[in-house]
Amino acid sequence: MTPNVVTIEPTQTIESAARIMANHGISSIVVYDKGNPVGILTERDLLTRIVAVGRDPRKITVADIMTPDIVACSPDTSIEEACRTMKMNKIKKLAVIQDDILAGIVSLTDIANSQSELVDILKNANNSGTEIAEDIFELLNLSEGQCLEFKSSLRYDMNTRQVNQNLETVVLKTVCAFLNADGGTLLIGLSDDKEVIGIENDYMVLRIQNKDGFENHLMGLISNCVGNYYLRFIDTLFHNVLGKDLCQINVLSSPKPAFLTNKGKQDFYVRTGNTSRPFNISEASEYIREKWG
Repeated sequence: MTPNVVTIEPTQTIESAARIMANHGISSIVVYDKGNPVGILTERDLLTRIVAVGRDPRKITVADIMTPDIVACSPDTSIEEACRTMKMNKIKKLAVIQDDILAGIVSLTDIANSQSELVDILKNANNSGTEIAEDIFELLNLSEGQCLEFKSSLRYDMNTRQVNQNLETVVLKTVCAFLNADGGTLLIGLSDDKEVIGIENDYMVLRIQNKDGFENHLMGLISNCVGNYYLRFIDTLFHNVLGKDLCQINVLSSPKPAFLTNKGKQDFYVRTGNTSRPFNISEASEYIREKWG
């Protein structure tokens, strides 16, 4: 587990919470009231319940949007039981409570990083593994297609060894194409021939050089270039495979058209087969009419 958990009071504003999370480089914060943990606030809560709906973070308190009834375990809980609890509650983090005091927090990432044998355990487990961990091995056995694409990097160019914003645009094209079609999954950190490259090089060219910084940057790109409305249809997961981090981006089909704003113009992409194809104005108009009416 991670001890010395960063906490916040329910009466504090979302603006304060966001600042604390950014300063500590974390994606969630435990809400404490009168000496007891009463909930948890995640970065996704901020994106979907504040940013995406245009609410003022200076006027909304943590209590207004936090997830109450925090799910917890004890320090002597087995890894197997912790995984089962997270799977059952569809969460990625557990508070660790000892003698009614918050002793720490444990995540799926903590478990995977600290247990080298866990990869094999999760692959073969029937009831003790997690749905998230099982998904990654299933995806690695599939080929790119209508609902799956692999990218080696978000923004780090392996050839020039520096940031290449064109790579970010390619990722955004894929996200838009999935939104406008049947949804899909994008795996970053994996080459076209399924070699595990990892996203550690991307970390090096981010302000916050970890998973949280990666997710922050990715969601910022989508917010700026596609729109806040679409954040609710996008979820990110991180996996550690062969000692390297992969980012799994799950995209749902959108109930309205998604356009990519790039260099002052808007483009429309649709996933067709294993490519994200740009549609011209007439194609886009016909497609939008047929799909959304």
